[in-house]
Amino acid sequence: MRNFISSLLFGLLIISPWHCSAKLVIADGGASGYLIKNNLAATSLAVSMGADIIKLDVTLNKDNEVVVFSSPYLEYASNVAEVFPKRIREDQHYYLFDFTMEELRQLNLLDPANRLPASPRFTISTLEEQLSLIQSLETSLNRSVRIAITLVKPWIHKKEQRDLTGPVLSTLLQYGHTGQADKILLLSYDVEELQRIAKQLLPAFQMQIKLVQLIDQPDGQEYMVEEWGEYKSYNYDLLFSNSGLRALAGSVAAIALPKDMLVDSEGQLKHTNFVNNAQKLETLIFTFPVQKDTETRLTFGGSFEEELEFLYFTVGVDGIFTDYCDDVSRFLSNRVQTQQSDDDNATLFPPTTPAVTAPENLTSPLDMEN
Repeated sequence: MRNFISSLLFGLLIISPWHCSAKLVIADGGASGYLIKNNLAATSLAVSMGADIIKLDVTLNKDNEVVVFSSPYLEYASNVAEVFPKRIREDQHYYLFDFTMEELRQLNLLDPANRLPASPRFTISTLEEQLSLIQSLETSLNRSVRIAITLVKPWIHKKEQRDLTGPVLSTLLQYGHTGQADKILLLSYDVEELQRIAKQLLPAFQMQIKLVQLIDQPDGQEYMVEEWGEYKSYNYDLLFSNSGLRALAGSVAAIALPKDMLVDSEGQLKHTNFVNNAQKLETLIFTFPVQKDTETRLTFGGSFEEELEFLYFTVGVDGIFTDYCDDVSRFLSNRVQTQQSDDDNATLFPPTTPAVTAPENLTSPLDMEN
C-alpha cells in the first residue's frame, strides 16, 4: 500500500498541468514545409523561425541507436530502394531496424508528399545529434527551445523484440533533460506504452517528463493491438467519454488528435464540450495536420488563415502541429496586433462564453479500461 501511494504521488508530480498563456505553434519535424522533414537543417530553421515547440519523430536502428525518422519503414521518406535494393523484407518494407548508422548515412531523405523543389542532400540524423544542435542554438540565440518527441509505432518495435522508450529516455538524460524545466514532451499513440512510461519508466529514471496522448483515426495503423493472432487498429472511443477524459487527464499533460475528429464537414463539434472539458481539467488540446495545401483543408472551405482562426479561436485548441511554423507564427502575431487595435474601440460589455460542464460533473456510465 505504501509503495502504491508513493507511486501515485510521484505520478501526480510528473503530470502536473502544463500551463501556457498563449497559442502554441508546433513545428512538425522542424520547418518541414520549407525543408525536408526531420533533419538537422529543418530543426535549425524552425528554431530560427521562433516555433514554440520542435516535434521530432524517433525510432531505432540495428544497433538500438535512437534515430530521427517518421517511420520504421525506410522507403517512406528515403531512397533506400535505390541504394540497398536487396534489403527488402518479405512484406515489401525496408526496416530501419536492419540498418546500421553507417548505412543510414548513405541514404538521402525525401519528401513523401513531393511538395518541395529539388534540394541539397539531407541525411538521417540521430536524436543525440538533434539534441546537441538544439543546445548549441539555445546558447547562440539566448533562448530556450521546447522539444516534443514522438515514439513512432512502439507496437512494431515490440514485434521486433525492441524497447523504443528506454533508449529515448537514456538519451534525454544524457543531455540533461530530466523534465524539471518543462522543456520536453513525450508523445505516443500507444495508450498502454504511455501508462508504462508514467507508472514504471519515469519513476525508474527519476524523470518528470510530461506526456501527450496522440489519437489516431479509427482505421489508422499508428497503434495496433493483437487480437487472436491478428493486429487491429486501436479503438479510442472510450477516451472521448467523460470518464475516459478524466482518466486520461490524470496521466497526460495534453491530448493531440486530427482536426477532422474534432469537427464535422459542416464545422460543428463532433464531441460537444470535449475541448472545454479537457482544458477545465488542465489538459491541453493539440490538433493536426494544418497545412497550406487545399487537399488537407477542412471540407467546409476557407483559406489557410481562416482555418487557423477557426481551430485556434472557435474550436479553442491550444496548439497546432504544422509544417509551416513561420506562416502560423506570423498569423498569430498579426492577429494579436489586430486584436490590440480592436480593443481600443471595444465596448464595456465582455463577450459571453458558452456554458461548460464542471470537471467534478464529468461522469459517465462507462468504466475505464485497465
